[in-house]
Amino acid sequence: MKLAAFFRPWWMILIQGILLIALSIFIFGNPETVITALAFWLGFAVFFTGVVGIVAYFINRKEGDGFYSLLGSSAISLIGILMILKLFATIKAITVVFGILLVIVAVMLISGSVSIRKRWPYWWILTILGCGALLTGFKSIMDVYLGVENLSIIIGLSVLFSGIGMVCLAFIKKIITKVSSESLS
Repeated sequence: MKLAAFFRPWWMILIQGILLIALSIFIFGNPETVITALAFWLGFAVFFTGVVGIVAYFINRKEGDGFYSLLGSSAISLIGILMILKLFATIKAITVVFGILLVIVAVMLISGSVSIRKRWPYWWILTILGCGALLTGFKSIMDVYLGVENLSIIIGLSVLFSGIGMVCLAFIKKIITKVSSESLS
């Protein structure tokens, strides 16, 4: 969260928090829509990056080198277009990458729990979390629909916790503002 949130009125922070909580409810209820939008915007970002590279080539053309930059930027733009036109393939790639990242985190959790087994009595908690992440990661890699649901749940939880945090911040700010104004008078 940016520091600028502290300078807004408390009620504005409250409204933002409530809107984030409402958005999280939408995310939980519409995982396919959320991931499709994510895939579209990712494809658009890749396409736009390629276009910027092409424009930069023509602006700086007199420097001599850069043909390979033009070629690479053109390829990136083409990949972006394909990502937008083939959204299911983009969604599958997103869920596979998400699953691979979860498997990596799971392996790190499990190996870390084994290494601290003698020093921390609750090492088994990390092992259980690692096994859960490993199972979720493999399921996300193997089944695109489960991957979409898993990724949507993580995005939804992030938005929900951010909204709850903003609501709490709003009430804390309201209390602090009230106390500070009373002490000044």
